[in-house]
Amino acid sequence: MKKKRGLLLFLAAVVFGGFLGMFIGIFKARAESHGIMLDVKVLIPWISAICLLIGFISILLTFNFLKKSRKFHSLYQEEMDDDLNETYYVQMYRNLEFGTIAFNIASVAILLAFFISVSEEIVLNRSNLTLSLSFLALVLVFNAQKYLYKTISIVRQFDLAFFSTPKDVLDYINSYDEGERQANLEQSFRILFQLNNYVLPGLYILIDLFSLLTGEIQLLALLLVGAIHIYINVMQLPMVKRYFK
Repeated sequence: MKKKRGLLLFLAAVVFGGFLGMFIGIFKARAESHGIMLDVKVLIPWISAICLLIGFISILLTFNFLKKSRKFHSLYQEEMDDDLNETYYVQMYRNLEFGTIAFNIASVAILLAFFISVSEEIVLNRSNLTLSLSFLALVLVFNAQKYLYKTISIVRQFDLAFFSTPKDVLDYINSYDEGERQANLEQSFRILFQLNNYVLPGLYILIDLFSLLTGEIQLLALLLVGAIHIYINVMQLPMVKRYFK
């Protein structure tokens, strides 16, 4: 059964690759016949503005989820009914995790908006409002992080340093109960597997399509994605050395 499934996946990949190659060839011919080339400079302000908007929305969601987590924690501490206690317990941790996810998204989006805006300022030599708003958003990110870590201290009774090391975060994960640690382990494996087999290979294709539209080889983007792809595989070596001495 496994061999048949592997063969079907291989054949599907070959067929998909064939159709993709045919599509790219047709698209390239049509684009060249109409003289279509994408001007990235026009898109830069829009991309940074969209990232900034996502960042602000995520920060609002972060504070909202963390506030709810603290509220349910207070109710959990005061409630004597077992059924309600179970409900408050679940909601307390659920909102904490949602707040953590929203904070991580906000951090990435705002940093991306900031660096895109800085590049626009330096390379294209044009000022923009997004850069000033990015500084404000970074201040909000630091406040959101402080609020997040304080909420973690209240709910999980664990103090994380503001600039946490991987060891600090690992100790924090080890403070989870066994079921939660297992769920995190399984999700981490899924993320790593999908990055290695789907997301990063898909990025190669998207970068090639972008190169086709702009008429320039996006060498740096390909090298960065390739470096990340190699990194997540090489970083498996310490685990192998540690557990298979």
